[in-house]
Amino acid sequence: MRPATFLPLPEAGPFRLAGARAPVSLLAGRGPAGDADGLARVDIDVADGRIARVSPAGAAPLPEGFAQVATGGAIVLPRLVDIHTHLDKGFIFGRAKNPDGGFAGALDAASRDRDAHWSADDVALRMDFGLRCALAHGTGAIRTHLDSIGRQTAISWPVFAELRETWRGIMTLQATSLFVLDDILDDEDGFRAVVETMARYEGALGGVTFIGRAPDARTDAALDMLFKAAIAYGLDIDLHVDESDSPHARTLERVADAAIRHRFPNRLLCGHCCSAALMGEADLDRLVDKLGRARIAIVSLPMCNMYLQDRASGRTPRWRGIAPIQEFKAAGL
Repeated sequence: MRPATFLPLPEAGPFRLAGARAPVSLLAGRGPAGDADGLARVDIDVADGRIARVSPAGAAPLPEGFAQVATGGAIVLPRLVDIHTHLDKGFIFGRAKNPDGGFAGALDAASRDRDAHWSADDVALRMDFGLRCALAHGTGAIRTHLDSIGRQTAISWPVFAELRETWRGIMTLQATSLFVLDDILDDEDGFRAVVETMARYEGALGGVTFIGRAPDARTDAALDMLFKAAIAYGLDIDLHVDESDSPHARTLERVADAAIRHRFPNRLLCGHCCSAALMGEADLDRLVDKLGRARIAIVSLPMCNMYLQDRASGRTPRWRGIAPIQEFKAAGL
């Protein structure tokens, strides 16, 4: 297999990418018809570093002064948006092994490494390298979750803020807090400190809603605290939800109920939502209806979840581990 190469572009002046293929879903208005793969042949005119016009291939004459670049039907995409990452956990495998490859082992390895190594210099070095890798692969925007537990909050968030400024104009960076949601009921001062940190650094408020126990009154109380704080400080919410195959992992509906109860006005994103795929049809229909009324967006992480979910030594996985994305999409979420 030949390695991928980049098209040589003119060093100066306007140019046309001729005969490129672009996803129909990304073309504004009534664009050209797509092929079986949903791709349409287009000419893309670029001037002053910006797209000036997109037209059906061969439909418009080459503007005066434009160079023409034959793409050979190459696929042209906008830069990627990676909306759920953990930059603070990147590149620790060499010193934090997870021999069985399981979810619990990954959490334990990351926790031990955080306690032992996550200084400001260490976090900055690894996060910056992660951003460089993402840029090289075409990413234009990233949201990262940052462990916001104990002393780590005061270490990682200033590092992130500095990196955001360093990368401004190159890549758009966002961040959200990460902690166990139920813990805020027992540490209100610690939660207040996290909320104030999010407000100071323009982060989203996030946490993990399920840690093995079926949702109960404590879950609802913690969600009420979270939503009230987000409303008071004008923060978006981004949660890790039901990343499990447990029949008790049913917090996504509680999140929707809380959003509806508080009439949450800001953006609300829930990640993973794996166990929803194990719900019966009636329960799933009820959940989807609530998600729509709560205006909750869903981010699925199929590669991560297919690898980690239902994984145990000596046991063959019984399910794929991903959220019911087709049903969510069909409902307009």
